[in-house]
Amino acid sequence: MEKEKNEVIPEVVLQYRQYEVNIDDVVARVKAHYVAKGHKEVDIEDIQVYVKPEDFTAYYVINDGIVGKINLF
Repeated sequence: MEKEKNEVIPEVVLQYRQYEVNIDDVVARVKAHYVAKGHKEVDIEDIQVYVKPEDFTAYYVINDGIVGKINLF
């Protein structure tokens, strides 16, 4: 019997100049921002996050229609 491989979940950290941020934290903050705008997290079916460190901003699109942005650092 073959041993099952554990899925390795990477920690991704963006470093820009003297700043750094964990990408998982960015996604959690995007979801919190979405909820703060009056939506329910359980309604999220699709999410894209675009990180633009030179603007210190993460832009997002949720469910192909809800757009927003958060401060990256």
